[in-house]
Amino acid sequence: MTTASNVRYGPGSKNLVDVYYNKLDTETLKPVVIFIHGGAWVKGDKYNFIEVGAALARNNYVAFLPNYTLFPEGNIEDMVDDIHRIIRWVWYYGYIYGGDRDRIHLVAYSAGAHITALTIVKTALKMYNKGEVIGILPRLEKLVLISGPYDLNNLNQVTKMLIGRDLESGLIKKIFDNLFNSPYVSPTTILQDLIRNNANIDFGMPKMIFYYSDEDQLIPKNSATDLMNQINRVSPSTEIIYYYDEGYHSTHDTLMMGARDGVEKYQRAFFILINS
Repeated sequence: MTTASNVRYGPGSKNLVDVYYNKLDTETLKPVVIFIHGGAWVKGDKYNFIEVGAALARNNYVAFLPNYTLFPEGNIEDMVDDIHRIIRWVWYYGYIYGGDRDRIHLVAYSAGAHITALTIVKTALKMYNKGEVIGILPRLEKLVLISGPYDLNNLNQVTKMLIGRDLESGLIKKIFDNLFNSPYVSPTTILQDLIRNNANIDFGMPKMIFYYSDEDQLIPKNSATDLMNQINRVSPSTEIIYYYDEGYHSTHDTLMMGARDGVEKYQRAFFILINS
């Protein structure tokens, strides 16, 4: 397994990606995973998930773990722009590392899952981002969203998450004032408010996989189910698979921190999500 560290995928200071791949076999194209980390929109780093990237490479994937702009350096639209940019970059350049552009799995966790879902929804609806209509994206094989907050208009939900991430009250106020000051930062709200029933929206992939754990103290269960219901309503042809982790004392972080720390059962569960 080889790691190409801090490969630049865009002009921003955080537009760097680590690639985990088999340097001795780049001719045989392999499925791709783009993994978007969490961190409550203000922290987190690709380095926190080195073992996840390594495990993916060991299991015959080419893994791309990017950093992206965080608050206060940027806002939600900057984050969306970065996620959009890394998807396109991997489609164009992933083959260099043996990645198959026709088998891209987009996987995202926590706040990263929110930004990723928002990127997919805004792209599908051709919405404005940073003052212009967001560009098209290549088709993906699947989207995997892990423990994400998708309804940021629920102030209690967001406050609970930020406090749970040990952010001080002054920073939480700045986040509300600068990041969540528009109704269209929530993918659930966008679909609910703007799209009619059975609109047959094409989200750019045939399948979406959602994961939620019953002892998640940061994100309520309805965060995932409400977004799934909206996707079903506006895009009945999109296949949705829901993994509800119940009865195993799994909190918001159990799955991904376990996979990050190399715990076999959590890495196995992570691969079940990806391979679904």
